[in-house]
Amino acid sequence: MKINNKMSDYFKTLATLLTLLSIITFSNCSTQEKSSKLTYGINPDAIKVDVIVEEHGMADPHALMKGDTLYIICGHDQSWNPTSSFPMDRWEVWSTTNLKDWEYHRSIHPKDLYIGDVPNCFAGDICERNGKYYWFFSNRYYNTGVAVADQINGEYKDLLGKPLLPTDIIKESPYDPEIYEEDGVYTICFGSGTYYMATLAEDMKSLTTAPQPILVQDKKGKKIRVSDKSTLFKRGEWYYLVYGNKYAMAKNLYGPYEYQGAFLEGGHTSFFEWTDGQLYVLQENHDICAFYRGASLKPVFFNEDNTVLIPEDDHMYPSPGRPFKFKKSTMGWTAINGTEVTYKDGRIKGKINEENALIQSAPWLYTQSDLCSKVTFNIKNSTKAKEMKFAVYSRNEGKGFWKTGTEQLNWDKQQWVSIPIQPNQSEFKTYTIDLADFSDIKSRIMQVALQPAVGVSEGEWEVNEIVIH
Repeated sequence: MKINNKMSDYFKTLATLLTLLSIITFSNCSTQEKSSKLTYGINPDAIKVDVIVEEHGMADPHALMKGDTLYIICGHDQSWNPTSSFPMDRWEVWSTTNLKDWEYHRSIHPKDLYIGDVPNCFAGDICERNGKYYWFFSNRYYNTGVAVADQINGEYKDLLGKPLLPTDIIKESPYDPEIYEEDGVYTICFGSGTYYMATLAEDMKSLTTAPQPILVQDKKGKKIRVSDKSTLFKRGEWYYLVYGNKYAMAKNLYGPYEYQGAFLEGGHTSFFEWTDGQLYVLQENHDICAFYRGASLKPVFFNEDNTVLIPEDDHMYPSPGRPFKFKKSTMGWTAINGTEVTYKDGRIKGKINEENALIQSAPWLYTQSDLCSKVTFNIKNSTKAKEMKFAVYSRNEGKGFWKTGTEQLNWDKQQWVSIPIQPNQSEFKTYTIDLADFSDIKSRIMQVALQPAVGVSEGEWEVNEIVIH
């Protein structure tokens, strides 16, 4: 069949259009497939950081994106060797533009607020409204206040000079606030045991609605008691209410919320969406111990039913177990008698000056013992000693657990396990013991101690690492 030039041009044009349509269709499918992978399942390009600022006592991180910069305000644990329960002496403002390098800006001190000069700097939340920045803070678990600044890293001033949420505003403690904004409405969520929500006035100085209790229930409709520090985010039509390593979901901000179970392992949370659209959570960890914490950065992923996907390798840093690796350490171990502890060259070391030299870890390790089976030591014994000893102090959780046990432990009353070592070593050697060698290890390993060189009164010792695993 003969085809004229016009028909030939027509078929060429049609072929070109079909080719372009095919490319466009393929491109759209590829984009949808990529978007689907980012929406559901693991994003392999997401960033994960165990401790964003090491050995700083950074607790209760609260995040706010400003352009391409992430700002956080976090509480600061007062001491890695505390003598009271959760002493927190200030809040600090930090920022990052890449989620890896962090810049400190300023501190907010309780003495400059109605709290006074006491270490009561519990959790809070930061938000922006009408060009100003509002820091809602807890006065321990007594009440909640609010401070304001013209810049997110600026000087914060007490907005009221008294609590926004006084102690008697609800039947339970009105602390650990979370601020959630949607369509210009700012909601404050607070409390423990039962959460309450209320609407904030535009000037952020008062509530325009009475606090309303929020029901969290199991799948059978039974009410569930919740822990402190609620956090909220919305994804699609679902609201997510997260508290520590648990969460619930609802299609209404005020609930009722249905309990879903385990969230990512860790403590208090704060959520933000990074510049690439990935949702992240900043989550409290036990960097040095439960009373001298750090913040972990984790991506948040979802299953196709909109529940949170928990990766198999998820953990609360530094678990499982408790590694003492001194490559960057400046704290965490101290001497009790017969020696000193010096941090140098990525290890701890000391000179023996009397028998029964003893060093101990930070208290309140809060290490889950059933995930551990042995302890490994990498040491250099430059003494005549042929023995070292190791002790483990553990406790079961129960009523008053967090309010007792902060005093110095009497190690004479603890069980010590003897470990044969080689004397006068010029190199590091590794020794291992089983936790089963101890007669009674309770649910939480709280503190450990070492007699690095038993029966000698001179010489030097060095520890490269001690790992409970």
